[in-house]
Amino acid sequence: MSTKIISTKLLLVEGKDECNFFEAFLRHCQMDGVQIIDAGGKDKFPYVFPAYFGAENFRNVTRLGFVRDAEANMAKSAFDSICGVLRAQRMHHPTAPAVVDKSTPVFTGVFIMPDNHGEGMLEHLCLQTISGTALYSSATAFIESISDKIFTDEQDKFNVPKATVQTYLAVRAPIVNSLGLGAKSGFWDFNNSCLDELKTFLSDLFS
Repeated sequence: MSTKIISTKLLLVEGKDECNFFEAFLRHCQMDGVQIIDAGGKDKFPYVFPAYFGAENFRNVTRLGFVRDAEANMAKSAFDSICGVLRAQRMHHPTAPAVVDKSTPVFTGVFIMPDNHGEGMLEHLCLQTISGTALYSSATAFIESISDKIFTDEQDKFNVPKATVQTYLAVRAPIVNSLGLGAKSGFWDFNNSCLDELKTFLSDLFS
């Protein structure tokens, strides 16, 4: 894993999908100069961040953001986990999700997908951006129609939002196979008001 820091603004995200999403979203928001770092999974932040914290150029960092999914827990659980990562390096952390701590020279912020409150993930937020469209209705109807046909031994692993995303992307052109590439292709509505909180957070942190 390369830990080369090339910017004063860092955003650590869960994986490649999130990297592609935020690359497209930050470009849409006209926020330049943010280095997006792939943590390699929600459980890898405690291992990946210390490597960057110890890198030579970390002393030049002035803005530091984290984005993580809440998954099946309330957002506070994921937020507390990231705060623990910061405390382990004796860094300040924000008091709540989507709040930027500006009490030290390194501003820090944590955003928990999808809404900083309940459970869920980036897929929920992206689907919300298209929730009023006919394609969204068709994709959700399809997933509902096959829900009782899923193999018994796969039912506990079946992820409805991820399956809905894949169904929606399968009928867009050109076809892409991931949420992040869908973002780069313009398949999510970045102007939808459901993204306003995320835009405000990123602007407060990086602008």
